[in-house]
Amino acid sequence: MKLITVATGAVALGAALQGAAAAADAVHPFTPVEVTGAVAFLETFTGGDLGAWTRASDEKYAGVASVIKADGTEDDGLYVPEAAKHYGVSAPLATPFDPKDGLTLQYEATLQDGLECGGAYLKFLTADGDHDGAALNGDTPYTVMFGPDKCGATNKVHVILRHAAPDGTIEEKHLRSPPSVPFDRLPHLYTLVVRADNTFEVKVDGETQSEGSLFDSFEPPFNPPEEIDDPDDSKPDDWVDAAKIDDPDAVKPDDWDEDAPMQIDDEDAVKPEGWLDDEPLEIEDPDAVKPDDWDDDEDGDWEAPVVPNPLCAKGPGCGEWVRPKKHNPDYKGKWYPPMIDNPEYEGPWAPRKIPNPKYYKDDAPLANVGSVGAVAMEIWTMSKGLVVDNVLVAADDVAAKEFQDTQWRPKYDALKAVKDGEDAEEAKRAEEAVSPGRGFKGMVVDAVLGVASIAPGALGDKLNDFATHLENPDNTPTFYAFCVGVALVVALLFTAIADLFAGSGEDAKKSAAKKKQGKKAAEAKKTDETGPDDEPADDAEEDGADGEEEKDEDEAPKTATKRRTKRG
Repeated sequence: MKLITVATGAVALGAALQGAAAAADAVHPFTPVEVTGAVAFLETFTGGDLGAWTRASDEKYAGVASVIKADGTEDDGLYVPEAAKHYGVSAPLATPFDPKDGLTLQYEATLQDGLECGGAYLKFLTADGDHDGAALNGDTPYTVMFGPDKCGATNKVHVILRHAAPDGTIEEKHLRSPPSVPFDRLPHLYTLVVRADNTFEVKVDGETQSEGSLFDSFEPPFNPPEEIDDPDDSKPDDWVDAAKIDDPDAVKPDDWDEDAPMQIDDEDAVKPEGWLDDEPLEIEDPDAVKPDDWDDDEDGDWEAPVVPNPLCAKGPGCGEWVRPKKHNPDYKGKWYPPMIDNPEYEGPWAPRKIPNPKYYKDDAPLANVGSVGAVAMEIWTMSKGLVVDNVLVAADDVAAKEFQDTQWRPKYDALKAVKDGEDAEEAKRAEEAVSPGRGFKGMVVDAVLGVASIAPGALGDKLNDFATHLENPDNTPTFYAFCVGVALVVALLFTAIADLFAGSGEDAKKSAAKKKQGKKAAEAKKTDETGPDDEPADDAEEDGADGEEEKDEDEAPKTATKRRTKRG
């Protein structure tokens, strides 16, 4: 049985390593894509380095982003290599982009090591002269913040637009119901489309997850309400907002007894026959014996422990019989008058409305979010392994759809197929590892192969050759000889371990017996008395010690005592 367990573990380990090797071999090639749609910014990181991306100089941004090929693909991307770091890196647009006629943002994010807590979003910075990437920090103004964020209760794809009111006040507008973040480790495509007609779509992997109007879906709204509550208005002291009141004409009925108890004695109950009125529920344990080492002067008067009275268990009950309770049919509780409609009810009070002094109507919010001058990754994350790729800024979604169909979709489908194949193979191997239909020989061979897959160098090669040798039907005698040898080794190991524990237990038992004999000898010497254990025969001493020990063990439950010390 132990051999089968070892075999199963080795098979599972071998399967995992083989799956990892298969994943390493299945690399999706990178094919450059030319889009026909107009773009204001497109970063594919095909140069293999940061290129125009500049690190923030603030020492807070200790994380150093780089460009690597994402797992399972030849496609380069912006990489976050360390957890528990702030990252700040940005790249300027060739020309600031004004989104007043429409805005499309899109990029890929791959969470190669998952996302436990951190951001994977991008900030599309507001144009303000020449972009200074070194000066980037958390207060750098942005036009849109878009992308995944997860930590604790937060789990959403952010959509935040910074909108300027006519008086110049800038306020962040948050999408009320953002989509959640996919948590697998495949590349996912995030797309935000905002049109000139003030409608928007948020897509994940090309599928619409949220859509609607800018005026209905963001908080606070792009256009403030025309009226607001008057901050100086207050509820009048005589305002009646109680919809119901006690009926002033109601009178408590004459037969309503508020003092009647909820329960009364059951007068129909009869004391069970055989009830032992004079027997206590508990008695002193008649089998208890005062310990030999009890000292009345030091420990106080010894009292036997209390145990349940066995006579009570045999009969219907002991002690004074008490009549059971039952519900009082006359119980009504405290009387309250019934409720009636309040004739003076004025309804719920609300402050009066006044014109909103900050009201304005912006029919084209996109014209007041500011031009985009740069793209930045300004995040803090507790998870490493984020890869960002194919970052796009455009006025419409033509180029975004082209990238989705020709670049992201083939890559995603290829990597997902590999993952699905690995999952299926792992499940198959796990099932086969515990399936009786494979046969014992197959399990043993797989176990050897599993060990070979993790053995270094020549040892692994030799084990692979040995597994092939065992699998050959012509070598059946060798196979069985191998199994017998492994079984003997396992049996010897278990025997050695069992002997080790058994020896320790016997030594402890002999030690305890010697201590007990020594104690009795000391007591005999103290009292100058000779006991039966003083006989010279070794066998008698051992028998007497064992007998006393067994007697002590048998009487232990009966000599449980309660010690009470006299005071004063």
